[in-house]
Amino acid sequence: MHGGSTWAEEAPLDFSDNSNPLGPPAGFWEALREAVERGVHRRFPAHLAEEVLSQYEGLPVTLFNGATEALIYALLELRPRRVLTVWPTYGDYQRVAELLGVPLRQVPPWGLKSAGGGDVVILCNPNNPTGAYLPRDWVVDTARRLEARGARLLVDESFIDFARGESAAPDVAVVKSYGKFLAAPGLRVGALLFKPSRPPPWRINSFADYALWRLGPEALRRHREKTLEYIAEEKPRVVNKLRRCAPVAPSWVHFHIVFSDPPPGVKVRPLWDKGVRGFRFSLRTPAENNVLVHAVCRHVR
Repeated sequence: MHGGSTWAEEAPLDFSDNSNPLGPPAGFWEALREAVERGVHRRFPAHLAEEVLSQYEGLPVTLFNGATEALIYALLELRPRRVLTVWPTYGDYQRVAELLGVPLRQVPPWGLKSAGGGDVVILCNPNNPTGAYLPRDWVVDTARRLEARGARLLVDESFIDFARGESAAPDVAVVKSYGKFLAAPGLRVGALLFKPSRPPPWRINSFADYALWRLGPEALRRHREKTLEYIAEEKPRVVNKLRRCAPVAPSWVHFHIVFSDPPPGVKVRPLWDKGVRGFRFSLRTPAENNVLVHAVCRHVR
């Protein structure tokens, strides 16, 4: 099960999609239209978006067609004998491990002590679906402790642009998605925040490559700041209203877990497959968030 909807689905009130509630950065859709008009799809990508994102991150970035592809190449680079994930977390780690023929074990946070020689621990930070964020110092220290036992840490920072947190890169191997931050998951923009030894020659589609190149790093920084300001303002309002009707878990980002059955009339992400009796919702516009609050409270009562 995965949150979000395809372009062929009718889902006007989709709170299961944890993309940016502000939409894409200013000028992004115009850059995509320009890419279509210029016919960039008739040529191979120039990978100029890597330069833009490297400036945005302040360290080397290797782009891929989505974070899942980046994750595959990261694990091919690390060559684990076993993968450990802190549960509950993003479910695609299991599928990727199976694809690579590597056993995966789901452990609670304190279960990291069981990691040993040849293991790779995948840590989603901030975590999906809980929204929990671990400080950089803790992550780097954990990576060193794991390395002392012959294990490695791989951090998935796909939602760090929605939190006022600090990346663990370059001290720790990091995989990241930009599709949710850009509110364009269909463009498939993922990355490793390091240079793998043998990356594929064509790692991103030409539309996304051109649009990010036209946008530039400063536009991304401005959009991140606007996004963080919106979350800081809107999230307490929505969460406080929801907590009058149902328990809501704390979160560092723009999505939360509500410990209640999914309400009818809106699309949310049920979490039964992760052993959680509840659902995840993500912020949208204030008016749409009011619809969610009404749906939840009406359903609970």
